[in-house]
Amino acid sequence: MATSTTTETPASGESFKSLFGQRLEPYLALSKSAKGVGCVQLIKDALAAPGVMVFGELLDMPNVVDLKANPEHSRYYRLLEIFSFGTFQDYQQNKDSLPEISDTQRTKLQQLSIVTLSERTRAIPYKDLLEYLEIDNVRQLEDLIMDAIYQNVINANLDQKLKLVEVHSAMGRDLRPGQAQVMLKVLEDWTKTSEALLKALSAKMTQVQQNYEREKQAREAFEKELERIKNENAPSGSGKHRKLAGASTAMMDYEMGDQHGFQSPEFMGEIERMSYGGAAGKRTGKRVPRG
Repeated sequence: MATSTTTETPASGESFKSLFGQRLEPYLALSKSAKGVGCVQLIKDALAAPGVMVFGELLDMPNVVDLKANPEHSRYYRLLEIFSFGTFQDYQQNKDSLPEISDTQRTKLQQLSIVTLSERTRAIPYKDLLEYLEIDNVRQLEDLIMDAIYQNVINANLDQKLKLVEVHSAMGRDLRPGQAQVMLKVLEDWTKTSEALLKALSAKMTQVQQNYEREKQAREAFEKELERIKNENAPSGSGKHRKLAGASTAMMDYEMGDQHGFQSPEFMGEIERMSYGGAAGKRTGKRVPRG
């Protein structure tokens, strides 16, 4: 039994805003001449049109803006605002003062609401979506999400086992009033944090480089001193014991002229002890003959 459904958007790498903006262009052209009732009908058509998911440019058209001053038509301008940057719950909370929407428009607004919810979290539980979008069952919710995926509204996975939708990317929606200032403040804070981090990293790199140079100089000085000591204590003949000394190390080197080259008293005493059974001789003070 499959536990998840994965669907990649076919418009991967393409600008969502540009894609949906192209679909809005015919309505922008018509809005230049439509006024009053004609402009209201244009808004209805755009909100119901398949594939038209952004409305910010239409909202700014002069003839559309004029609807705000008309008591009879201003509610259509507010409805267009909700489709531009609002959510399904925004509509539900104000539906008594807004025009009634069709099933097609309802579905579109629900899909746009998923885009907005994905700004807060990329993994959205089914139960939250069912409640927020006021959908009756999981099958209907999954159909809504799959349709949004095929329309390039979102790029997401449906995890049927964990009962959540994982949104990887989503189309860009129009900014709500005041949202631009908030985004600029966030970007400004991020820039300051990044600059401080880069400054700290630069200082750390400088410190690391300085430490490296000091250690390199110390190592080179040590190697020079060691070489000097070796040269000063170069052997003058074979079979002689010589000692190399330094400030930080001591070295002992022996040279053998032949296999009997070790002639020191300590070495000969050890040979003698081993030859006459040193352990017994040490206890009695007498030599113990071998054999």
